Amino acid sequence: MHNWFIKARIMCISILIFHVPIVSSAAEELDIVNRPVNVSGLTGLLFTSSPYTLPKGTFEIAASLLYENSVRPDFSITEFPLTISAGITDHAELALRGSYFQVRDEPSSGVGTERRPGEVELSYKWNFLPQPEDSNRPGLALIMTAIAATDSSHKSNKKSGVQNWGMKAGLAGGSEITVKEYVFCIYADIQAQAQDLEDQQRSDLYGIMNAGMLFPISKYRNLQMLVEYSHVFENSSGGGNYGALTYGIRLVSERFNATLGSQFLYKQQEGYDNSSRILALIV
Repeated sequence: MHNWFIKARIMCISILIFHVPIVSSAAEELDIVNRPVNVSGLTGLLFTSSPYTLPKGTFEIAASLLYENSVRPDFSITEFPLTISAGITDHAELALRGSYFQVRDEPSSGVGTERRPGEVELSYKWNFLPQPEDSNRPGLALIMTAIAATDSSHKSNKKSGVQNWGMKAGLAGGSEITVKEYVFCIYADIQAQAQDLEDQQRSDLYGIMNAGMLFPISKYRNLQMLVEYSHVFENSSGGGNYGALTYGIRLVSERFNATLGSQFLYKQQEGYDNSSRILALIV
């Protein structure tokens, strides 16, 4: 499979289901900040990871459906990711992510339709500098991720993703700023990913950056808007460099989040047009 995971027009429908602690606030007038997991299984926005973690003893199971279609080059991918996240201490969380793919390759490749599991990722986030209560000082967290190829993904002819193993490490920061009865959230993370360093043809070391804002747009704070920017740079084997702008609207209650968003990809590789993503997320 070609290096297409980040290079196409995509429609993404994600369904995330999890349990959150019950709080004593009225459903129509939230006085909490709801912090669902993102597509990686760590707490955050859609792509950006926040420095905050799940409460100790809280588990989240996230099931998603991702459909990606490309005109140039011609292919489509249906991905079924599953994440299991847990708050293991007051300031640390774990996230396990796996996925299953159905890939329709371009007709000229002769591959046809391929079905296989994807890589497995285990992520750890430690909020070593929590944001103090009643303070706007940002919090900071350490993120570490181990990536392992499954037997089927190792044998796949894909040119993106890891072939054997990979790892990511970086920092996430952010602040939740209270202005009167409203809460404005600003998050950012930056990580370095290394993969297959023992293989000269497959080895790569590149950077990933995400930043985003979340702010209320309704009286009772249950309707929120998010804006994110993502950038991958110095990426030589996983599809090249690109920037991405994401915006969306999130409906929040004590027990679930529903988000509709769109992402525009600005790609910097010859032979690939800019593309967009449409996302729907229920948490």
